[in-house]
Amino acid sequence: MPQVLGWNDFVDTEAQEEYRRLHLLERIFDPFTFRNLDRFGLRTGSRCLEVGAGAGSVARHLAELAGPEQVTATDVSLAFLTPLTELGIQVRQHDVTTDGPPGEFDLIHARFVLDHLRDREAVLARMASWLRPGGWLFIESASTLPELSSRQATRRSMETLSRVMTEQVGTHTTWARQLPLPLERAGLLDCDTEGQMLPARGGSPLASWLKATTKLVEAHAVDTGLITRHELEEAYELYESPDFLDYSWLTIAAWGRRP
Repeated sequence: MPQVLGWNDFVDTEAQEEYRRLHLLERIFDPFTFRNLDRFGLRTGSRCLEVGAGAGSVARHLAELAGPEQVTATDVSLAFLTPLTELGIQVRQHDVTTDGPPGEFDLIHARFVLDHLRDREAVLARMASWLRPGGWLFIESASTLPELSSRQATRRSMETLSRVMTEQVGTHTTWARQLPLPLERAGLLDCDTEGQMLPARGGSPLASWLKATTKLVEAHAVDTGLITRHELEEAYELYESPDFLDYSWLTIAAWGRRP
C-alpha cells in the first residue's frame, strides 16, 4: 500500500495556482452552498463554524448572516484567510482530525473536506459533538463520475485523478453517494440531502477547475505511467473547447440536527 499523505503534503496550499483554483471552486459551488444555508434559519447571534475555510467565501457569507464576531473559520493552512480577520471573523489554524473543539456552534459547515480524510465518519461524529442542542451539521461532498464522461480523454483523465487522490491522499471519490446515512449514524435527526450536477462546458469555470484540479496529480500520474502526457493534453484541450460538454462531477449537500 502506498503511503497516504495529508492534503497539505500533497498540495502546495500557499501557491498562487492553488489560490486561483480555490477561487474557481468558490465561483462554481458557492451558489449551491449559499442556497442550502438558507435552510437553517441563521440570524444575528448564531454561532457558526466553517471547517476547511479555503479562500474564505463561505465564512464571509456566514458573517453576513450571523455577524462576523459569531463566525470561526478554521483550516490547516491559513495562507488565504488573513483578510477574514479584518472583518472580525475569528480565524484559527485547526486540524479537525486531532484538535479539540473550537467551541460550540449552531451551525457547522464543511465543503469538500471529509472526502479527503481516511477517518471521515469519525471526524463527522466529532464535529456533530461540537453542535449546541438543535444545531445543524451541514456538509458537502463530491463524487467523480468518469464513466459518464462524453469523451475518452476526459474519462481517462478523471479516472487518473480519482486513482491518484485515492492512493496518495486517501480520498474516497464515491463516499458522497452514501449521504445522509453517515449523519444518521452520528445520531443526528432530520437528515436530508440535495444533489447538484453542473455541465462542464469547455471554457466554463467548472471545466477550468477540473483542468486545474487534474494538474495537481499530473506529474505523479505521468511519472508512474498511469496516463500519458498526450492523453492529458487532449483532455485539457477539451476542457478549453466550447464544443465540449460533460456531466461527470456530482456534488451532494447533506445536513442533520443535533437532538
